[in-house]
Amino acid sequence: MNDTLTLNPNISKTAAVIEWIQQRIDSQVYKPYQRVPSVRKLATILDVSSFTVTQAYEQLVATNVLMAKPNSGYYVLPQVNYDRNPELVEKEAMVDTSWLVQQMFSDIPDHRAPGSGELPIEWIKNDRMQWAVRQVNQDIDSFIYNYGEIQGYLPLREQLVQYLDLLGIHTSIDNIVTTTGVSQAILTVIQLLLNVGDTVIVDSPGWYWTSSTLQQQGYQVVSVERDYQGPNIEQMRQVLEEYRPKLYITNSVLHNPTSYNLQPARAHQVLNLMHEYDVCIFEDDLYAAFLPDETPLRYANIDQFERVFYATGFSKSMASGWRVGMLVSPDKFINQILKLKTLSNMTSPEFGERVVHRLWTQGEYRRQLKKVHQKLYIAHQDMRDALFKIGITYPEHTNPGIFVWIDTGVDSGKLALEAYKEGWLVAPGQLFNPSAQPSTYLRLNVATTSHEFLKWLDVYISSQHK
Repeated sequence: MNDTLTLNPNISKTAAVIEWIQQRIDSQVYKPYQRVPSVRKLATILDVSSFTVTQAYEQLVATNVLMAKPNSGYYVLPQVNYDRNPELVEKEAMVDTSWLVQQMFSDIPDHRAPGSGELPIEWIKNDRMQWAVRQVNQDIDSFIYNYGEIQGYLPLREQLVQYLDLLGIHTSIDNIVTTTGVSQAILTVIQLLLNVGDTVIVDSPGWYWTSSTLQQQGYQVVSVERDYQGPNIEQMRQVLEEYRPKLYITNSVLHNPTSYNLQPARAHQVLNLMHEYDVCIFEDDLYAAFLPDETPLRYANIDQFERVFYATGFSKSMASGWRVGMLVSPDKFINQILKLKTLSNMTSPEFGERVVHRLWTQGEYRRQLKKVHQKLYIAHQDMRDALFKIGITYPEHTNPGIFVWIDTGVDSGKLALEAYKEGWLVAPGQLFNPSAQPSTYLRLNVATTSHEFLKWLDVYISSQHK
């Protein structure tokens, strides 16, 4: 194909440049992960302004056709499956869901929030929580006026060591640091390992907060497709080879948003690659408490903290307001982790750590989780039946966590906007991809998705197919 091909005169110049690039990607002139011509070079070839080329490239980035690599240029992304009519790409902006993220943390009632990431309060609230608070209050004078231990409340760290031993993950209290939720653990490891401009791998789909935070702080985010077994190995190798990242952030058990568990064969393949390319893994195990009996393999099981950072917490299973998280670090990084914690917030609040420890050691946490497990199992069965009635497939490999990842067959970003107008809060698929590309997928919380909402969903989808 001739690179001096005349642009389509029937559409705008920006759309014509988009079309020109797309044709060459489709015909394999520009292959996946290959660099396309620089802005200046393509402007010269096509006899257009650099501004026009820049606009075209940025729109191709927004639609997940290209990836911008700082100080390097634009590169072709693989496996792009959705329609890219150049006229539509230019004229139709992507649905802005920033408003939706803000609403995720609002006071919308549970029964109106199928996109929520938390359990209903009535599922986790109990009198023993208040009992634990009263017990800790009796000892308040012994710790409330001091900063406490930088590494965190010692008995709670000891309890986590025992718990991890049961999972086949072995560490010591010296390698555990309490944090203000798992989010602070992620931020600490990012600060430890990365410099501005460095590349981080995330799952696609994956937790939107992680990608957004990384991008806002100046890191390059590259996603690797995730299925019911784990990340795509071929894509992972390509990304590692091309971008030489330093960190891969994932949650391997009851993955958000899919509720899939990492499979052993895939876990070993990923870790082999991480060793080959000298990359660390941040393993977010926040949802582990919702597994009733089985103990699926985690990266930490295999690695035993050579290059895996492991984090868990109690925000989802006990009380979001406590913000009690726990980070397990490889031995060689623990002193640096403690320095960073000291410089950021000195210590994490000990009161919440003491309450969590009291509930955990007295068996109240276990009893509470048993009730939640039963409720989640029933909710998943109910969800399976309800989705079948409206013609939506319940994903085969879903585990009984909080979420179900369904394919609606329609643009879920537009669906979310219409749902919001009707008083519903949902989580569209584009939230869970770093590029926010349009998606037909929807994350539903089995504990907060009502039959009323599913009726609304059925009507909406039917209207889009007319």
